[in-house]
Amino acid sequence: MSINAQNITVTYGKKTALDNFSFEFTEEKIYAVLGPNGCGKSTLVKALVNKYANGNIAYVAQETLGVINLTVQEYIELGRYNPGKFFGGLSEEDKNKVMQAIDVMELAGLENRLFDTLSGGEKQRVMAARALAQDALWTILDEPSASLDVKHTSLIMNTVRQLCDQDKKSFIIVLHDINDAARYADEFILMKDGKLVKSTNKLDVEDLNSIYDTNFEKITSKDGRELFYAT
Repeated sequence: MSINAQNITVTYGKKTALDNFSFEFTEEKIYAVLGPNGCGKSTLVKALVNKYANGNIAYVAQETLGVINLTVQEYIELGRYNPGKFFGGLSEEDKNKVMQAIDVMELAGLENRLFDTLSGGEKQRVMAARALAQDALWTILDEPSASLDVKHTSLIMNTVRQLCDQDKKSFIIVLHDINDAARYADEFILMKDGKLVKSTNKLDVEDLNSIYDTNFEKITSKDGRELFYAT
């Protein structure tokens, strides 16, 4: 199942946050959405979720709003509920998916903690676990590493890469770290001023210079990876 976004425009008052965005996201890839602050990245993923949300799309926001008076396990279990399950409860398969997600996101021991008492990084992992438990064809993540340390950023990104490669899952991820994007993504959505500037399967300094209005240099690491640094 592809996500065929056509002519999406989002305005806030007189400001156009997303300007006639059109692109077809094809399955079994990791898409990294890149661009400077305020270019429309988060607006884009929210628009995609609102327009195409169904049982085949899971969403991990940057943060949660309001009071969530649920335990970690109860929050993750929400990923397994649909309208037909609210009265019937979770099946053994559902419970297994929840426990697998807890294990993958290294949340064992936190199951009975209230979600609102967690740190920002712990909340981010719980939200990722709920998306994993949903087992959707597509997962959309908005800056999943914003509150995470290096270890847990690698945990989430390696999990995403594994799910794409082994389970044929598909991902759209807003990222600030260009080198994380270069390491894990298959295709890059480059944005500026609310518009899609370019889609490409290979980053280069000219494109980065253009969308970020700064100068980048590229080096090759000892293991052959390309790394980008602003100068």
